[in-house]
Amino acid sequence: MDWFKSFLMFGVVFYLAIAMLLYLFQERMIFYAEPVDVDHRYAFTGVTREVWLESSSALLHGIVFSTSQKRRGVVLFFKGNAGNVGGLEDIAEIFRELGFDLLAMDYRGSGKSRGPLSESNLMADADLWFDWAAKAYTGEDIRLVGHSIGTAFASHVAAKHEVRHIMLLAPMKSGRDMAHRLYPWLPGFLTRYPLRTDLALKDITGQVVIYHGTKDRVVPFASGAALRPLLTSTLSTIRSRCFSQSSTMSSPKRILLKPGPCA
Repeated sequence: MDWFKSFLMFGVVFYLAIAMLLYLFQERMIFYAEPVDVDHRYAFTGVTREVWLESSSALLHGIVFSTSQKRRGVVLFFKGNAGNVGGLEDIAEIFRELGFDLLAMDYRGSGKSRGPLSESNLMADADLWFDWAAKAYTGEDIRLVGHSIGTAFASHVAAKHEVRHIMLLAPMKSGRDMAHRLYPWLPGFLTRYPLRTDLALKDITGQVVIYHGTKDRVVPFASGAALRPLLTSTLSTIRSRCFSQSSTMSSPKRILLKPGPCA
């Protein structure tokens, strides 16, 4: 039986080694950052302006995509975990045409934003962006849109501040739920980014609209659908169609503004 004990010991050591690696390198697994130099100039076609914010541990960068219409307010867009603000003009154009400026920001380590990553830091950054918008757009309508991992930050802000409208694109129930779906053999306490969208939704009083495609292979539709029982507002709703997450971002106008039957 010595071979069995050796095999069992090897299995335990291997399991612990994998668990430790996943715990230590979560940022690299979650965030696919695309940093650029701070003097980089994005090739936008519309009117934009840069916004810089500083905290005790970070330098944060965002872009305001300005509407050419009579302005109705501003949309804070919390993007997904990949790329940077340079790829967001198409989705910004949807809201520009509706009369809204759109403020999109990069998370720490991506684009021109700098600073150490942690869930608490990212949540604090989200609050900082809302505070900036509240001052820059005093008395105007401030709306929130989150995509993928960004839905956790949008939900966090909506739960803490009085926001009338929030849109969640391909949301996950939580970071812990996603970790369990990807690595069901690992204990949940190893997740350093629990990202509890499910808890935040319970404290949101404004309108919540969720778009989630049944063909989403990044954030499973089941994870977003698990949020349905938690929607407390009478105006809250979930709209599901059979698009994928990539099509949401590559053809946002078709997905968001022209719902129809699946092809």
